[in-house]
Amino acid sequence: MKKTIICTKDNPLHIQISIEESLRIDELEVKGYLDGDDYELLTEMSGEKGCLKRLDLFGVTDSFPEPDLGSFYIDDKDLAIYPHSFVNSVRLEEIVFPNNLKGIGNESFINCENLVIDELPETVISIGNNSFQNCPKLKTVFVSNTFETGFRLGGQFPEREFAGSVENYDSEYKKWPLTPKGEETYRDYSGREHFVIDGVLFWEQDWCWWLTLEKYPAMNRRTTYEVPIETTAAYYEKDVTVSPLEIRTHAFCGCKYLKTLILRDCALESCAICDCPALETIIFKGCAYGKTVSSFDIFWSNVITNCPNLKDIYLYAEDPRAVPYEIFKDLENIGDIVLHVPCFCADKYRNHGIKYIKQKPFCNRIPPEPESEDDILYIKEWRRFKRIEEFDPMDFLESIE
Repeated sequence: MKKTIICTKDNPLHIQISIEESLRIDELEVKGYLDGDDYELLTEMSGEKGCLKRLDLFGVTDSFPEPDLGSFYIDDKDLAIYPHSFVNSVRLEEIVFPNNLKGIGNESFINCENLVIDELPETVISIGNNSFQNCPKLKTVFVSNTFETGFRLGGQFPEREFAGSVENYDSEYKKWPLTPKGEETYRDYSGREHFVIDGVLFWEQDWCWWLTLEKYPAMNRRTTYEVPIETTAAYYEKDVTVSPLEIRTHAFCGCKYLKTLILRDCALESCAICDCPALETIIFKGCAYGKTVSSFDIFWSNVITNCPNLKDIYLYAEDPRAVPYEIFKDLENIGDIVLHVPCFCADKYRNHGIKYIKQKPFCNRIPPEPESEDDILYIKEWRRFKRIEEFDPMDFLESIE
C-alpha cells in the first residue's frame, strides 16, 4: 500500500493513521509536521511487525522541538531526526530526508540492516553518536571538505556513528596534496579539510601541525590495511615535518574483515582499535623504510580492546623504553598474543621492569618518596604476553599485499 499524508500540529500523523493500517503501508510520503509520537509510529511501521520499505520525508518542514536531540549545534527551531528513531527498522530500505534537515539524533537508524543511503543533505551539520551503527548496506558516505557543510559534530565525527556500516568514504578532496615525489603542495587556509585515501577518511588543519585518521570504513572487504606513507611523510613548512599521525578514538571500530593492520608513527587515542573480530596481526612500523625504532605514542591507555582473535603484535622498537606499555596493558587476551621485537632485543623486553613504588600510609594526599630500594617494585609486564619472539625488520620493508 502506498500513501501520502499531510500533517499539522493539530492533526499529526499518529492521529490520522490507525495501527492496523500503518502496518500495511510499504511506501509512505509525509509532508508538514512530525512530532515524537509520529517518529515512534514510523519506527514501528518499519520494524519487524510492519512492511514500510520506502519513506519520503522531503516535504517535512516542522517538528516539535526535542529537549535533547543528542546533536550539538542544533537550535530548537532547526529540523532534526529525533534520537532513537528507526532503531531496528529492518524493513526500511530507502529514506528521503527533509529538505532542510540540520541534525540526526543519537542512536537513530541503529540496526537498519537493509537501509541504503546515497548521500545526506548538505544542510546536515550534526550527527549524534551511534546514529548509523550496524547498517551494513551503507556503501559509500560522502563527506564535504568544508567547515560549513557536511555532517559535523563540533568539527569532528562522533565516536561510533558509522560503526559496522560503511564500505568506503568519499570526499571532494581525494588525496593528501603531495606531488608524486613527496614534495610539498600545501596551501595555507583556515578550517579543517577532510580528504580520502583508498576510502579511508582523514582530516588536516593548518594550525594543528598533524594529520588525523578519522574513520576506517568498517565494512570494507580488504583484509590488510597499511597507513599510506603520504600521511606520515608530509611537510607543512620547509624542513619541518608533520607530527605523528593521530588515530582517533574508534577509528578502527567494528572492522568485520580486517585481519592485518600496519601503522607507522601513529599517536593512538583511547579505543582507537576496538571490536575488530577478524583482526589477527598489528604491525607498528617506523616512519620510513628501514627505520627500526618506532616513535609512536598514545594519549590514553586502553588503546586496543575487544579483538579476540589478535595473535601477533610486531614492534619496530629496539628498546622497550621507547614504547608505552599502556597501549597493551588492557588487552583482554594478552596471554594469547605473541609479541615480536627486532633481532637481539627479546631479552631486553623480557627483563625490562616497570618501576612501582610500594604503597604506604600517607597523609595530606601526598605520596611519600621511596626511602630505599626495598620500597620499589620492578614488574616485568612485558612477560604477560604469551611469548616474546624476534624478527628481522627487513622482512617488512615492502608493503604487505
